[in-house]
Amino acid sequence: MTPQNAANLSLNRAANISHFGFRIRSVPDDTFTVTGFSGKDHGISQDFRFTLTLTAQAELTASTVVGNRATMEMRWGGTPLFLHGLVDHFSRENDTPEAMCYQVIFTSPLSLLKQNTNNRVFLNRTVPQIIGDILRSAGFEQDDYAVDLTETYPLREFVIQYAETDFAFLCRLLARSGIFFMFESDAEKSRPRFCDRSAARPALPGVSALRYQPQTGTARAVETIYALHSHARLLPGTVRVTDYNYRTPETLLEASQQSAMGAALGENAVYGDHFKTIEEGQRMASIRAQALDTERMVYVGETDCRGLLPGYRLKITNHPLPAMNDDYLVVSVEHTADQGAALAFGEEAKGPTYTNRVRLIKAATPYRSPIPKHRQLVGTFTARIETTGTEYAYLDEQGRYHIRVDFDRGDAEAGQASHPVRLMQPYGGDNYGIHFPLRSGTEVAVTCVNGDPDRPIVTGALPNPQNPNVVTSDNHTQNIIRTVSGNELLMEDRQGQEKIELFTAERKNILTLDANSDGHKVRLATEEGKMEIAACKTMLIESGDTQTVQSGNDHIVTVENSQRMMTRNKEIAYQAATDFRLKAGDNIQFKAEKQNIAMTAGKDMVVDVARSLSMEVRNSDMELLVNRGNLHIKTARDTSVIGQGGGTITITQQNGTIQITKDGDLAISAGKITIQGNSINLKAGKISEN
Repeated sequence: MTPQNAANLSLNRAANISHFGFRIRSVPDDTFTVTGFSGKDHGISQDFRFTLTLTAQAELTASTVVGNRATMEMRWGGTPLFLHGLVDHFSRENDTPEAMCYQVIFTSPLSLLKQNTNNRVFLNRTVPQIIGDILRSAGFEQDDYAVDLTETYPLREFVIQYAETDFAFLCRLLARSGIFFMFESDAEKSRPRFCDRSAARPALPGVSALRYQPQTGTARAVETIYALHSHARLLPGTVRVTDYNYRTPETLLEASQQSAMGAALGENAVYGDHFKTIEEGQRMASIRAQALDTERMVYVGETDCRGLLPGYRLKITNHPLPAMNDDYLVVSVEHTADQGAALAFGEEAKGPTYTNRVRLIKAATPYRSPIPKHRQLVGTFTARIETTGTEYAYLDEQGRYHIRVDFDRGDAEAGQASHPVRLMQPYGGDNYGIHFPLRSGTEVAVTCVNGDPDRPIVTGALPNPQNPNVVTSDNHTQNIIRTVSGNELLMEDRQGQEKIELFTAERKNILTLDANSDGHKVRLATEEGKMEIAACKTMLIESGDTQTVQSGNDHIVTVENSQRMMTRNKEIAYQAATDFRLKAGDNIQFKAEKQNIAMTAGKDMVVDVARSLSMEVRNSDMELLVNRGNLHIKTARDTSVIGQGGGTITITQQNGTIQITKDGDLAISAGKITIQGNSINLKAGKISEN
């Protein structure tokens, strides 16, 4: 049969000839007779739904048919048209004396996706790849669907399906990507075909043109469109999309697109469509603008043509308004059929066996499905920090983490269940901020930027019995920062026991600031290692009371320049268990401003001078006292005792005395004086004898 002949089918068939058939895989093919049906949601990117009224001579139970594959057939002249799908609902109706009556709801093959509610993550996948992932996971084989896309689709690094049926998730993803589907059927199956360019869709098979012929009350010999109305809507004329990509914070992501249908009022401003480049934003703006144009002008017709299928082009002719004679794209079809007269016991047909209501747009208008609202994930959800085997935090060059959300049913390897995710911090900026790295297994709370589940951020870590809180009822007055290795900052707020402690693992290095009401104390200690205190400039150590420096071994003070030690009120005491040594590269000076310098030795005192030794008493006496021993003065050369004429020089031993007066006179007085020598010379101006 030629396409034109198919469209010119006679409508005046005998009333007892069945035009429609229905069979279910689990029952014999000739079981059912179709008395009528209605079909809705038979449209582009929709799950069609037909409600059929059936009769049968066999008694059937719902359990034998629900969920089984089924086929609906419409006889269109000599060309059968098929729709394949699933039995969604089966019920027993009021029987007649001649047969059992049933009602069946028959849905598309994709209705199977409505039975699966999933929580999963897609990583680094394009939208076409995600389409395949969804269908294959639902049991579809490669030849059960077709992908016919012309655009290039970028990798989506992180896409979440959460508490959403596979069908709802798929439709949302498709619409926002500018992709749509329709069903192409043959005798074996109905295959969804995924497309992104409606202009490339073919004409309806078997229908080259559909003639417009209004109803006149007389019988029509051919299938026609007998009513056609246009519907225009006032919609925004411009779409402007903006977004923010934290990877390129300096770039303003903004794009706009005007309606292709000419001047229109208003602008639809959309923020947060999750595009990362201006090019992606421009495509999103175009998709949104085309979706508005799809709704801006639509055409609704009424026909009796059984060959109308969504997603195909249709030419209408013979309309009295020339502008209506054009090429159209079939968007959706609503079906109504009644063939009660086809039953052997049926009545005479009282009206058309089949009619439909068709929704059209001009073929020149690019079709886009309505853009659904953003999928909002309100609040937070939980996840786990993951690493790739190391015990330390697994961070990338931007300090981001890999997580596995708890609802994810995927089987990605450890550390590969998410893209890099940022950790929210209480403080941060240009190379400054706060960051406590989270280790593998840490439970975290995750929220979403703008509520978009594809844009997660980690808000913080959560305690649980495996990772208990560092502050509980046992220490509820303490404020603690503690790392995995045991490094800790503790701030005690209990009244009267306030303190701050900073220490390393096992408290081996500790700083304590104790504000206990019984007495304040600061302690800086290392229990096993070294301590170094350094200042680039001045260091001031000040004590209001006693200051004690205690060293378990040596105490070494090295000063680049001068060192001074001064007390304001009392003495300075140096005490050594063994020797006390003073050594200077140049001079050593001892000076007492107001009182004495006393040097005491328990045994000997040795003064060893490389050159001269000078001792000077300026205002009073000098006394050398040897209580029990001898006094030896020994020189390698001259020995001089010189007086400056201020007094007598006296050497006394018992009753013997030698004196040199201040005038230079020498007097020797003794009980016996012995002068002995090889030669004795006495010279004087005058020598006297008693």
